[in-house]
Amino acid sequence: MRKVTSIHADCVAAIAGWITGGIYPPGSPLPIEPALCSELGVSRTVVREAVKTLVAKGLLTTGPRVGTRVQPKSSWNLYDPDVIDWRFAAGVDEALLRDVIDLRLTFEPAGCEFAARRAEPADLARIEAAYADMASAVEGKGRYFTADIDFHTSILAAAHNQFFAALSPLITAILKVSIRLSVRNRDGAAASLPLHRAVADAIGVRDPERARVAMRTLILGARADIDRGGPVDPGFITGVR
Repeated sequence: MRKVTSIHADCVAAIAGWITGGIYPPGSPLPIEPALCSELGVSRTVVREAVKTLVAKGLLTTGPRVGTRVQPKSSWNLYDPDVIDWRFAAGVDEALLRDVIDLRLTFEPAGCEFAARRAEPADLARIEAAYADMASAVEGKGRYFTADIDFHTSILAAAHNQFFAALSPLITAILKVSIRLSVRNRDGAAASLPLHRAVADAIGVRDPERARVAMRTLILGARADIDRGGPVDPGFITGVR
């Protein structure tokens, strides 16, 4: 197994950023190895390992006659959390935003329904703890972003579905994109708390249909918040000022 170092990760992220940012569009060649080494300030070994990583993620292809070229977006591993993060960092267009919301609407209402049927006492406690952390963050205590992620992933875990569990890294990455865009400040977070409360309550009283509808309403509300925009307060989201 290839050892991942910070230098390797930084090199991979830099090249990926050039690709997702459009500096090197699909079909275009990357610069030759010495040029990449000079631009990134790393050895050939680091560049080669970074290219291997991006080939594995579908962003690049290599060959003896074609060199190293950027693959079309259709070839990228779109379910890879790193790829999702790189695309988000490059800027979210309407198509990506639509697809993020579509994916959430596909998985999360179903996850809520299953959670309402299958959640164990420990699952319910975890959901309630995450909600309490969200409420505390709105009052200025704690990190809202982390608490919101915990709330949603706790619900999916409570569905007790092995395939949902396997998709946890993907769903977490998608949630990070959606929440960063929809929750901009304390007022926005406070306004969403009743919607989260409705989801937790529906699961708690074992009402699958009510849980499904509540989660769908919450996600559509997030989409409306994204469209509405508003001032961004990064300190509130992270809990660091």
